[in-house]
Formats: sequence, structure tokens, C-alpha cells
Amino acid sequence: MIATFALLIPLLLLAFVFGVVALVLRNGRRQRAWQQARAAQLASLGCYLVPPDPWLEQVAGSVFRAGGEVTEAWAGSYHGRNMYLFDYRYVTSNGKTQSTHLRNLVALYLPVALPPLMVTQETGRIFKGRDLELENAEFNDRFRVDCDDDRYGSAVMHPRMMECVLYNPGLQWLISGNAFVTWGEGNFDVPDVHARLEAMTRLIDLIPPFVLRDYGQPTYR
Repeated sequence: MIATFALLIPLLLLAFVFGVVALVLRNGRRQRAWQQARAAQLASLGCYLVPPDPWLEQVAGSVFRAGGEVTEAWAGSYHGRNMYLFDYRYVTSNGKTQSTHLRNLVALYLPVALPPLMVTQETGRIFKGRDLELENAEFNDRFRVDCDDDRYGSAVMHPRMMECVLYNPGLQWLISGNAFVTWGEGNFDVPDVHARLEAMTRLIDLIPPFVLRDYGQPTYR
């Protein structure tokens, strides 16, 4: 009986290994099929593969506070504005184990470069650094605005802009140079990108013309 059990152990281990390999291969095929379908959708919308944008790759590193790499990037246009979207991967470690994180960024380009401004969800914890307080109490409770210039920040975050942000509570975004950037979990998918671009367009349209005129700088990107 013991001898029979001893013979079964290698067979069980072999079956387990084959099962893991089969699962990895199946998941790999599914991932490739998904990527191919996504590529076809993007191509039908006039998008095309492009090299990583070093500036936006740097923006991704600052957003996620971790250096990583762009794994796939696409460019195109949306309602007359140039857009750029990419998958981003980075690794974190607690000293014992490592974790791989998949994220994505979507950017629409502005006609001028503006000072930095970031709008994120208020988590309830105490932040280090400044949080611009505005005249909408509900907005202040739910969102955080990081901006070095209060006058500029208040000009961008006027009442209609705050209402639009509250209407799209899942969207976190920043202005970095001439890029209006949002981000999300996992690799991007086209329906989510389309929804985000719609919301981003509404927000960009709400930036007052005098902000673009008084604070904007020429851009050569």
C-alpha cells in the first residue's frame, strides 16, 4: 500500500504541473485574443500603435509613485483633439515578495501647456501637502485638488467644473503640461476609454478661455 502511494506521488505532481501549464497556455491564448480584438477596435477608430511617450511615461510614474514601463501605446484623435493611451506595468516589493500591477492612462492634448493640477478622490486620510479648499462643501468632502497656485486652481475649478466632476465621481485626472490625463486599473479596454474620453472632453470644454490665455504657455509637443 505504501509503495503504491509512493508511486502515485510523482504521477500526481506531474498531473498538477501539466494542469498549471495548460492553464497558463489557455490564459495566454485568451489574453492574445483579447488584445487582437482590442487592436481591431482601435484600428477601426483610426488609432495606430506608437512608441512610448517619455513625458507621459514620467507622468505615469508620478501618478503611481513607482517606476515602470509602457507595454503598449496607441494614438489617434477624438472630437478634434489628439489623444494618446497606453498600458503601464510596474512592480512593487515588500522585501519578501513582488507584485506586478497593471494600469492604464488616457490623455487628450490641450492647445497650450498649463500649470500642474490634480483632482483625486478624497480618501479620508490626512494628506501631506496642500489641498485646495473650494466653495462647494460636497466637492471638498469627496475630492482633493492639488495645485500650487490657489488663484489658478480656483479659476479652473469653478462651480460648473466642480458639478461636472461630481457627476463623474469615478474619474481622477490631472493637467500636466499640455496633457489632460486620466488613469484606471488594469489594461485599458475600448468601451471604458470611450466613456472616459467623453467625460474628459466635457471637463476640458469647461476650462475657461481666460485660463488658457493667461496661464497657457506655447507647446511644441
